[in-house]
Amino acid sequence: MVLIQSSFASVVAAFGLLVNIVVATGPLNGLPVLNGPVPVVPQVLGSKKHVGEFIHPGLWHTHDDLERIRLGVVKGQEPWKSAYEKFSADSFSQASYTMQGPKSVICRGGCSNNYTTFSNDVRAAYQNALMWYITKNQSHWDRSTTILDAWGTNLTSIIGTDTSLLVGLEGDMFANAAEIMRWEGGWIEAGAKASGGSGFSNQLYWLFARQSIIVGQANYGMVSIKALLSFAVYLDDVTLYNYAVYAFQNDLCAGVYGNFHPETGQSAETGRDQGHAQGGLGWTAEAARIMQSQGADVYSLGDNLLLKAAEYTAKYNLGYDVPYDPKFYRCEAILINGPWALPSNISRGVAKPPPKVWDILYYQYVVKRGLRAPYTTKMKTTINGLGGEGNPGTTSPGDHPSWGDLIWSYDKKGKFLNDNGRTIWGGGEIGPNGKGMINSA
Repeated sequence: MVLIQSSFASVVAAFGLLVNIVVATGPLNGLPVLNGPVPVVPQVLGSKKHVGEFIHPGLWHTHDDLERIRLGVVKGQEPWKSAYEKFSADSFSQASYTMQGPKSVICRGGCSNNYTTFSNDVRAAYQNALMWYITKNQSHWDRSTTILDAWGTNLTSIIGTDTSLLVGLEGDMFANAAEIMRWEGGWIEAGAKASGGSGFSNQLYWLFARQSIIVGQANYGMVSIKALLSFAVYLDDVTLYNYAVYAFQNDLCAGVYGNFHPETGQSAETGRDQGHAQGGLGWTAEAARIMQSQGADVYSLGDNLLLKAAEYTAKYNLGYDVPYDPKFYRCEAILINGPWALPSNISRGVAKPPPKVWDILYYQYVVKRGLRAPYTTKMKTTINGLGGEGNPGTTSPGDHPSWGDLIWSYDKKGKFLNDNGRTIWGGGEIGPNGKGMINSA
């Protein structure tokens, strides 16, 4: 009898906690499922020790990165000049873009698949954020922040069998738009208040970050890792960030060593198809970019393993033979008719429009580091001959940011150190020396 009463009391207590969680976070749905613990992991390269170590803006673009883009455009330097001409003409870069949402529920996989409205609006929020920084035109500020606030105060559920993919792709780009507008544009989220609000960051925490903690496999898993890095930086969440940094380096199914053969660079998806093999390259490079923004160089891990992987996949897709180890394949390959005896010819070659993954690799390794990468360079040249990674009307809504000649480019070899002290800190009444916000009645 005592045991029964004790169990009943536990259930009542848990239910009470559940009610408090739901009330405290507004109308968001599904929280008990999402609110699992974030594993505490050992310190590795790039780990943070306290919250004040975060650099803002610090996802795909730091303040210095944004200045390099802006000044390249303003001074008419290549490749920024030509890339910007196309970028500014794209429909998602227009301040007149017509928002397609918001919706309260979005779904991807085995459902209504209504997520494309979110994908398109996210793309417009991100590209208008960049347009605002480059031009300082208020209309672009208005367009980007209106989209952020509209979705940030209306979305209540993300569902479907591909929820983590939706969260990892569109959610990550959304966070990148918000990071620019908050830390450079002084945007204050709708609903933000000291007692806990209902705006963008609440949804980022509950609907996006919490839904990515269970990491998948191979390229799919890397999507979650890269997104968790972005979410953690935006949220200033040390434990979440360290978890993602650790997973990038140590998750044997989804991390860099689970995705790419340490000796040859063969992708764990090479036997599956070349679309997923190339996508995994891009997502790994984007994840590394976030850690670079935060002051850690993981591009050089494993003797430049990601460059080996780029060279391997570029060589195969340019029509050359490559060595293949049939024992190196993705975890749970059986789910997708694996493992595989040979490299796959599915999607092999250079598609038009091409996958938007090669510019970030080319600029990071060949230009910034001055390393030799003949096949990555040839892939870049081949894609340039097809019009490049960014052309008006050809942007993919969410898989990769595109426009590599504008956003990833460097003009020479160098370290390009971040200077967080010059960031224009936004988000409310700014405290002494431009740091922190002041909450007042």
